[in-house]
Amino acid sequence: MPRTTDTRKRMVRSAAGLFRRQGYAATGWRQVVADSETPWGSQSHHFPGGKEELAVEAIARSGAGYERLLASAFASGPPGAAVRLWAETAAAELEASGWSDGCPIATIVLEQAHRSDPIATACAEVLRSWQVVAADALAVRGVEPDDATRLGTTLVSAIEGALVLARAGREPAPLLVVGETLAELLDRAVTGAGSGSGAAP
Repeated sequence: MPRTTDTRKRMVRSAAGLFRRQGYAATGWRQVVADSETPWGSQSHHFPGGKEELAVEAIARSGAGYERLLASAFASGPPGAAVRLWAETAAAELEASGWSDGCPIATIVLEQAHRSDPIATACAEVLRSWQVVAADALAVRGVEPDDATRLGTTLVSAIEGALVLARAGREPAPLLVVGETLAELLDRAVTGAGSGSGAAP
């Protein structure tokens, strides 16, 4: 039998994947238990707050993992290149999953944010954290803080919208088009900041 901490982590990890692919309502406890290969009864022991408590933890886990990937992409090169990579990777992963595995939290946001305050709060915090990663990457390169914040919001909003369009149309074009457009926007912002302040290009 798995150790207590392992059991909880495995349930959260499984729930994160299931919620991402099929949503909150379609994911039941029996499926989470089976997918995580944990004992029946673990759910009531580890998550006395029910499936909502599990969802909040799964959202935080998924969001943190995605945040690390974004931070790594932005740290590896110019923001424009990072956005192109983000869009291209998201498109490839979405297509490979049969158009079911897009944003790690979008499915649950659309389904449950208006029904559950804890879930809405968890999702909002995750989305804000991604915006901050982008904004910080731009600010480091000399973009004014207010402009960097606006661009971070624009970036995440556009990618999320493109993911919805790509899933609906079952084709990667929306992500690739939006990724290229955003990359050009960020490249111009960084170039302008560099020419005005001497910041790194």
